[in-house]
Amino acid sequence: MHIEKNFFENIINTVMDVNGKTKDNAKSRMDVGEISDRPELELHSCPSGRLVKPKAKFVLPMDKRRELCEWVKELQMLDGYCSNLRNIVDPNEAKLNNMKSHDCLVFMETLSPIAFGALPDDVLKPLIEISQFFKNLCSTTLWEDMLEELHRNIVITLCKLETIFPPGFFNVMEHLPVHLTEEA
Repeated sequence: MHIEKNFFENIINTVMDVNGKTKDNAKSRMDVGEISDRPELELHSCPSGRLVKPKAKFVLPMDKRRELCEWVKELQMLDGYCSNLRNIVDPNEAKLNNMKSHDCLVFMETLSPIAFGALPDDVLKPLIEISQFFKNLCSTTLWEDMLEELHRNIVITLCKLETIFPPGFFNVMEHLPVHLTEEA
């Protein structure tokens, strides 16, 4: 559950471009130029000499972030399903704050495919795949053949995420899902 929470927080903070918590920062963008061949993510210098971080396709525009916050604020869940999601929304800065582990689990497994619907398909599909992975892994009944399939697919899904997000997004926590199926 904590792996899922940390994974989800990295995704939501990066997609929502939360200042100070996003994994898409200047250092990460500098690594893009050295490690990978994705010029659309590299820092560009202005005539004034300042480095500018171009907008990434995995970041929601501010109007979509505000829509997402309003949507979360209006959500009504069954009693006991999760905490009151209205309390986690910060409409001024268009971000979600102080989510408990179970709230992250609910958001990751059920709400994120809907919440991130404004993202391009090549970004949305791997996010839906990671959501389905955690949903299947946390189900009450597990079958060996399903776990083997999850294990094969999570490797591919993580590779897809590596083609989308900058290298700074990936730390140990993003690679641990590969081992979760073996643990289950």
